[in-house]
Amino acid sequence: MNSIISSFLVKRKENERYLVPSSTTIGYIGWLGYHNLGDEAMYSAFKKMFLEFKVLPFKYNQRIKLYEKVMRKKFFDGVFLGGGTLINGNNYLVRFQLAQQKYKHSFVFGSGVRNPEYWSSLKSYKNCLQEWCTSLEKCEFVGVRGPLSKRILNDYGFCNSEVIGDPALFLVKDEIKKKKKEKRIGINIGVSDGNVYGGEKEVLNFIVGFTKTIINEGWKVTFLPAWNKDIKYIKEAARQINRQVDFFYDYESPTKVMNFLENCDLFIGEKLHSVILAMCVHTPAIMLGYRPKCLDFMMSMGLEEFHIRTDKLSIDLIINLMDKLYKNTEYYQENINLKATYYKQVQREKSDIVKKILNR
Repeated sequence: MNSIISSFLVKRKENERYLVPSSTTIGYIGWLGYHNLGDEAMYSAFKKMFLEFKVLPFKYNQRIKLYEKVMRKKFFDGVFLGGGTLINGNNYLVRFQLAQQKYKHSFVFGSGVRNPEYWSSLKSYKNCLQEWCTSLEKCEFVGVRGPLSKRILNDYGFCNSEVIGDPALFLVKDEIKKKKKEKRIGINIGVSDGNVYGGEKEVLNFIVGFTKTIINEGWKVTFLPAWNKDIKYIKEAARQINRQVDFFYDYESPTKVMNFLENCDLFIGEKLHSVILAMCVHTPAIMLGYRPKCLDFMMSMGLEEFHIRTDKLSIDLIINLMDKLYKNTEYYQENINLKATYYKQVQREKSDIVKKILNR
């Protein structure tokens, strides 16, 4: 038996992070490993929240089974459904149900809820909210991203969720950096398997015309992808724009992205976390809402005025919103800071409660 233990402790794949737990170890369920800016930012924020614990992506594989058999103890002390629009996703339900079967403590921390009204238009989609509500009833805490997520759960009979904001807001900077007002703007657009209000081609065509317009008005434009699949799409937009635009490609590093966004005067983003990270550095932003989750977040921040669905895009409307943000930058920076800091404090308080549960 000692040789088996030795094998478990020593042998591991080069990139595998599962080691024998030396302290409280928690499993994180999320869309990880795809070099996606938003999901990596949320995981980074979650690890900061639970800094004194060992946080690992949740798996229940043969190595974990062997560890639990040999050591006669559970590998994970608790499992979290993390950031992302995971609730009402079929694959995540199976993983979360497995986690709840195997481990005593389960929590939801900042997840969003897929809107069944939107997703029902997709042939492969199955509304599983009733099954989700059954699993959520077993959780010791359920915190969701925004008010729309909470409302959907309420409609399906689960009324014990709390709005704690998106987990990435835990990365909000303490100090507000004053803008230089040099008409520097960051723009994010990207692909999402075609699941976009209005269509990906239509969004690209709009951005081409819009970008030409603001360049003529003196704006300096930098495009930011949120993952590698966005790059080809953004480059095609730049080709059609046929004017001077820049690109920021270090999207795999939330820290570098935030530094870039902090030096923008304004930001316009389609991917949810491009906008969230802009707000983490107090850069006023306009959300191009490609799915319901975008409005969920903007409502949580009290900024739904600056949310425009991608099937209702208007150059005049966005320019008017840009003018409003640009002329009142300090006011909106303060408002963003108040809201983001509020959610950071809520998340800190709720994480402290969760830590006490896990340390019992």
